[in-house]
Amino acid sequence: MYAELLILRLVHILSAIVWLGSGVFTAIFLIPALSGSPGVMGQVVAGLQRRKYFVAFPIVATLTILSGARLLYIDSAGFAPEYFDSGTGRTFAISGAAALVAFILSLGVARPAAVRAAALSGLLAATQESPERERLVEQLDRVRRRGALATTFSIAFGILAASGMAIARYV
Repeated sequence: MYAELLILRLVHILSAIVWLGSGVFTAIFLIPALSGSPGVMGQVVAGLQRRKYFVAFPIVATLTILSGARLLYIDSAGFAPEYFDSGTGRTFAISGAAALVAFILSLGVARPAAVRAAALSGLLAATQESPERERLVEQLDRVRRRGALATTFSIAFGILAASGMAIARYV
């Protein structure tokens, strides 16, 4: 049991660092830096796709969620209701719910928007005629805004989750 706890905690904490850290980097630095240049954004996203970022990112997020759920199951003695009556139990539960919201937003909204933005950027780079180009620019702007908003909220929920988990044992 002790070995399982150690492995689960390592997987949970390290994967959460990678998940949240990459999300913060994306929201604060990458998206703003690339938003002014659709062609460059398309190249960067294509590069990320070649390096399997959009495959690795969901795996890391899933590892975070699953290891956290198992840790909560163990800590709460099988999700015993009494555990969740305590401050620690409530804090872990709220933090876990925040992590699930972050997971859904990042994988269900932000990730598809990034993939769609890459496809639109590629089309935009290959399009010369003005009416079609304007339509693609408008569509790309909408997709980028939706992705940026989802990323921002996902990061906010991720920070809320990480903060709650950091203090839960002391509540």
